[in-house]
Amino acid sequence: MKKIIFIGGYDKSDIIIYVAKILSMLDKKILIIDTSLLQKTKYIIPTMTPTAKYATTYDGIDVAIGFDNMNDLAEYFGVANFDYYDYIIYDIDNPYYYDSFGIKPEDEHCFLTSFDVYSVTKGLDVLRNFKVQTPVLKALVTRDPDSDENDYLDFVTFNLKLKWKPNIVYIPFETEDLYEIYQNQRYSRVKFTGLSMEYMDSLAFLVENVSGLSRGEVRKGIKLIERED
Repeated sequence: MKKIIFIGGYDKSDIIIYVAKILSMLDKKILIIDTSLLQKTKYIIPTMTPTAKYATTYDGIDVAIGFDNMNDLAEYFGVANFDYYDYIIYDIDNPYYYDSFGIKPEDEHCFLTSFDVYSVTKGLDVLRNFKVQTPVLKALVTRDPDSDENDYLDFVTFNLKLKWKPNIVYIPFETEDLYEIYQNQRYSRVKFTGLSMEYMDSLAFLVENVSGLSRGEVRKGIKLIERED
């Protein structure tokens, strides 16, 4: 079982769901744990009975919202461990939950952020909490990849206990993609039809970097989704 940690104040819910969908199409068992302040996932994936914490299944992906730690979640599921899953994906923007869920430096870390002050600052709150040197992938949501943005992140994290991985994932911020993402939210579906080729390529590169799967495997997962659409 592999843990993938998405860190940052940027709204990561849709991207995380798309990453999970690609992996699930490859017969991987996925659990998403949303610990973020806004917990937007509960609006994208609502429950029939409003409650502070719950778990549900969405398009073949298990999702847990509102839990404080793994023991709390295990008690809810009635299990001793989560070895059933191939991947557990965390949405984290608070150092408290980084610690309470027992995240380790060897887990897969990705700083997914845009460059508004809130997103960067919330992400830095978690990165400053690192106790030992931790490898982190940059996934930058931006309209135009700019070396100044990358240099800015290097500057504000210079004294932190992290080591940026050599690859950088650039995720395009385009109105057309946002329209399709919002359509998917309204109809409670995970479809890739209508997403730009640039956005799809970025998702593929992101999954490849955080999952450990080959480019060919990731592309196979995307093709299976496209056939469903």
